[in-house]
Amino acid sequence: MMTEQRTKKVAGKGSQPEAEVEVLYVHPSKQGLNFTANSGMGRPYGLIPVGLPALVNLLRQQGIPVRGVSHPLEVQLNPSFNLKKWLASHRRAKVVLIDMHWYEHCFGAVDTARAVKAALPDAWTILGGLSASGFAREIMEQFEVVDFVIRGDAEKPLTSLVRLLLDGYDPESLRANLREIPNLTYRDQEEIVENPLTYTATSEDLDSLDFVDLSFLEHHRAYFVHEYIVTDLARARERIDTSPYLGRWITTARGCKFNCSYCGGGRSAHKRLANRVGLVVRSPEKVVEDLSRLEKMGVIQASMTYDIAEISEDYWRELFDRIRRGGVKIGIYNEFFQMPDAVFVEEFARTVPREHSCLAVSPLSGNEKVRRLNGKHYSNQELFDLLEVLSRNRVYLFVYFSLNLPGETQETFEETIELAQAVYEFYPNSLLKILNTVHTIDPLAPMNVNAEKFGIQSSMKSFKDYYLYCFNTQFSDPTARTDLYRGFVLDEPGDRSVEAMANRWDRERTGKEISWWPIPPSW
Repeated sequence: MMTEQRTKKVAGKGSQPEAEVEVLYVHPSKQGLNFTANSGMGRPYGLIPVGLPALVNLLRQQGIPVRGVSHPLEVQLNPSFNLKKWLASHRRAKVVLIDMHWYEHCFGAVDTARAVKAALPDAWTILGGLSASGFAREIMEQFEVVDFVIRGDAEKPLTSLVRLLLDGYDPESLRANLREIPNLTYRDQEEIVENPLTYTATSEDLDSLDFVDLSFLEHHRAYFVHEYIVTDLARARERIDTSPYLGRWITTARGCKFNCSYCGGGRSAHKRLANRVGLVVRSPEKVVEDLSRLEKMGVIQASMTYDIAEISEDYWRELFDRIRRGGVKIGIYNEFFQMPDAVFVEEFARTVPREHSCLAVSPLSGNEKVRRLNGKHYSNQELFDLLEVLSRNRVYLFVYFSLNLPGETQETFEETIELAQAVYEFYPNSLLKILNTVHTIDPLAPMNVNAEKFGIQSSMKSFKDYYLYCFNTQFSDPTARTDLYRGFVLDEPGDRSVEAMANRWDRERTGKEISWWPIPPSW
């Protein structure tokens, strides 16, 4: 609700439909065309993948105009918004891009493709993102409304494909040219063709991209509000009627060094989906250029996609030095993947405006063995050593737990409660947010790929599993606090009850509401 209220206040007048535009982009709602402004709806997952604007801007730089819309944002701004009518108003559109990055959009992206075919029967639909990459063949086999899936990194494949489709080749020439596009999955009559995964973006590629400009998106100023991570809730609410806070996620790297149990974007997933080994890092120079541009646009906070403390000490020192020397004043959000050095916190605090900056840490569980099993390699004492440095520097802090990961039992969850209580008592409450959530299993998370290693049984493997999961979890419901539709159970659950653990968490927050957040009411 907070996001909806904030976005409405800065929406202003949307851009008029550009009937001559030949390429459109739609960010789908989880619920697809079923999404409404009804308060009973679950989260629509309105965050646009950070690389999508860079792809659109790459097309625009090559002289291909693109018009885009975030379906959930438009519905929140105007409950009568009709996606099919918006699509049909662009009568010359030949290509429609739809992201399917997070598994939460498996139904919504396909439903959006259906809307495209209904409104623009001759337009081509192109899907991309991590989830689309992992399920490309299944999607093409089961849903004829999807014409193409680009797997892995899309910069070169997308520009080649869009140019080919706009040039209007005859069927034989089109077929021959499609086979030359890397990372592409498509339908050749009855055959599903998967071209080799031979393009992976380099650091030079990432440095050449524009992640900042969102002017192609209807109501893009309102969208910037959606990307602001609230540090002080009361202060943010005060600004709703005057000048809401604007934020933007910025790419610092692609790939990952780690393989956390629950993450479908870790080291092994990037190797499988994008043929990426290790990290591909953007230069500090280009990141700071983005920060400077955002500041000039009135954006007051930038969130880092990859933990800058984890890239390397040389990296973050150069980044902070460039920020200071350039006089850039913009808040920064950064989540620590592991434990940073204390000196990072000290340098962070003296570099960024702290009013809109925050750091995050994810101990996941109060039990250190459970924490290690799920990919976080530090002790409770090391956590409190970090909290001491953060507290001394008056830094806003998010602490993330996860209620139902492998290894967490009723007994170990009591340790999680104890750790959360200790954090609450130790850290300045006005600077602290403690959050917990019930996890759904990610398609390419290690705990799904190697379920036996983590002592679980997975019931969600195929694209159809995730498509039905999304369809069945469109609304907020008390069963979101259970393991229903979560896709896995422990091999030996014992007396573990996810619902009882969720209730225990929420009871414990009584009197601590300023810092201790409840379990979310939806999937």
